[in-house]
Amino acid sequence: GGERYWEVVYRCLNTNSTTNAFFDGILVCNGHYSKPLYPKIPGKEKFVGTMIHSHDYRDSQHFKGENVVILGAAASGTDIAVEISKDVNQVYLAHNGPFLPSKLPANVAQIRGISE
Repeated sequence: GGERYWEVVYRCLNTNSTTNAFFDGILVCNGHYSKPLYPKIPGKEKFVGTMIHSHDYRDSQHFKGENVVILGAAASGTDIAVEISKDVNQVYLAHNGPFLPSKLPANVAQIRGISE
């Protein structure tokens, strides 16, 4: 048999110190989200604003004061909607699932998915 645990050595980027830790399980969470998938939306080529995938999102400063629509309310979409809400005018969280029961910031509105 193999080892019952994994020894992981990780480095603090601020202090450059290393720490050893032992884990019974490890989740690698980079799967299919590492390759952006853009939805097929008729007419999107006519849009002249900024369109990025959550994979490429880093911070909300680029959208300061704007009205932003986020397509999809899974983990990434919801996380970005909440984070970006502090700097933008209005966030529209567009999705076709059941509306999220969570309390969202006042300037985040859930709407149905976009068709065009």
